[in-house]
Amino acid sequence: MIAVLAGTAAADRDSLHGSAAAGGTLVMTGAQGDRFRLDMSLDLKPRSRYGVLLAWRAFDEEHRGLVTAGIEYEGAASRPRLVLDLHADVGFDVDSRRPLGGGGIRTTLMIIGPLALVLDAAAYLIVDGVDHTRLQLQSSTLLGGRW
Repeated sequence: MIAVLAGTAAADRDSLHGSAAAGGTLVMTGAQGDRFRLDMSLDLKPRSRYGVLLAWRAFDEEHRGLVTAGIEYEGAASRPRLVLDLHADVGFDVDSRRPLGGGGIRTTLMIIGPLALVLDAAAYLIVDGVDHTRLQLQSSTLLGGRW
């Protein structure tokens, strides 16, 4: 039994992993009418614990949100059901056209088949001069597919 599990774990590392998800975000700090917004993300890990994360965060009808790209590291996993990733991102605030940097922790929990629940907690520093620089803390709950 142990030999079978060890072989499965080694084969698992040789494949492509990722997820695509969308859902809601609670913006806890920041500016521009803090409230519930939407979030979309795509992450890919090609045969490694390291990968890329692309996201459109904290957008709604009035706010165009944040566009980010970054790297992620699989800190822990109990594949295929649970994955814990750390991510570091750079990007820009689409409304103010200002740069940002940040990161967070992302937990992906498989529900049934490829259906997954993604929980993401992140902090982003949006650089907008001395007086308007802000820290945006947000928590997202997304539903999507994982492979």
